[in-house]
Amino acid sequence: MSFEFYKPSNIKEASELLKNPGYIAVVGGTDTVVKVRGGFYKALKALVDLNGLFSNEIKVEKDKCIIGSACVMNYIANHPVIKENFPVLAEAAHSLAAVQIRNVATIGGNVGNSSPVGDTIPALYSLEADVNIVSAEGKRVVPINEFITGVGRNVLKPGEMIESFAIPMRKTSGSFQKLGERKALSISKINLGLSYWNDGKPHYRIAMGAVAITVLRVPKAEELLEASPLPLTDEVIKQAAEYAVETAKPITDLRSTKEYRKQMAGVLLKRALNAIK
Repeated sequence: MSFEFYKPSNIKEASELLKNPGYIAVVGGTDTVVKVRGGFYKALKALVDLNGLFSNEIKVEKDKCIIGSACVMNYIANHPVIKENFPVLAEAAHSLAAVQIRNVATIGGNVGNSSPVGDTIPALYSLEADVNIVSAEGKRVVPINEFITGVGRNVLKPGEMIESFAIPMRKTSGSFQKLGERKALSISKINLGLSYWNDGKPHYRIAMGAVAITVLRVPKAEELLEASPLPLTDEVIKQAAEYAVETAKPITDLRSTKEYRKQMAGVLLKRALNAIK
């Protein structure tokens, strides 16, 4: 397969290039390169290198934590603001692949790829993150739970790119759980992000990946947990886990069966809740 390679010098130039059919954005390239070699992109005409156009830093601005889309996983996993306030995201970033991949793979790429098994996506769902989108025409903000529309599909229009992610700046407890073939270096069969915070009343956010075409929240479990006094009892945790099983709508594929994924949704939620007790 032959294709062109472009290195735009600014966002406007990159945006205009990405309006062309078959032009694909790349930064870390950890997933894109595999797909190119495997012939996944049947209509590929050009790769557009976005390196240097977007921030690779994390900043606190007023009441938001802003994560540049070019931030790599190891940077996120070890950043003091993330570890202190958003442990679910630190754990999710740390869980991804090997250290060599985490030094290159970006959060923008992980979310932009829009895979049901993307590890940072349930974490961002549980933190109620916004996706900041930019193009030659301007900027717009989309809540993470409205960004992904299906397997490998999202709301980005031709010429649009992910600029950054904005998370409400608050101290949370959290846990990220995943199941794969191995404890490390594996793609998730199922994953789950849990975040908890208290601003005068308790808030739980539960997001499950690889149990549907996109991430699913578990509102019945969240409502149960928020109505339950601390410490949570085993009975409450068991009921919340049953709601997770009820909510999951997985399929059978090469990685796992739908029956296994459905049952493991409850197991992972139990583990996450016990981890933050």
